[in-house]
Amino acid sequence: MGHPLLLNRADELKECEFNTTELKELIQDLQDTQHHHGGIGIAAPQIGVSKRILLIEFYQKDITRYDDMGDCPLKVIINPEINHIGSTESVFNEGCLSVPGLRGEVSRPISIAYKYYDEFGVLHEGQDDGIFARVLQHEIDHLDGILYPMRMQDISKLAFVDAVPSE
Repeated sequence: MGHPLLLNRADELKECEFNTTELKELIQDLQDTQHHHGGIGIAAPQIGVSKRILLIEFYQKDITRYDDMGDCPLKVIINPEINHIGSTESVFNEGCLSVPGLRGEVSRPISIAYKYYDEFGVLHEGQDDGIFARVLQHEIDHLDGILYPMRMQDISKLAFVDAVPSE
């Protein structure tokens, strides 16, 4: 938190950047960083790269802080777009690798429609109303220069991790 790159909109990947050695190296850097810090999602700006790429990967057996999360094998998400479905929102206590040691209550739409490209340039489209939808919205915020505390309606709900009750 505080790095200017985290406050700017990231650049879209161009078609010529898909399926390249450079992209594969960036994906590996993102995955290594996410695993090292125990995250479930990470965006390129978080490691100093202004590109619209993010990863989401989580497995219930590895995550003790959330119940009934399920599994999401590695998804490489490039140039994502989302649309909210309906107006129903839910509040969740979010954390972030860029805001270490803190968590805060953030309200986000429950249901989304999404589309994105994978590292090979293949288009993926779908809908989700689970943890994937929340993580995708959080990570897209990073691509748009938004950190979760900026989304909080009540900053008094921002707390140190060890002061937050278990989910």
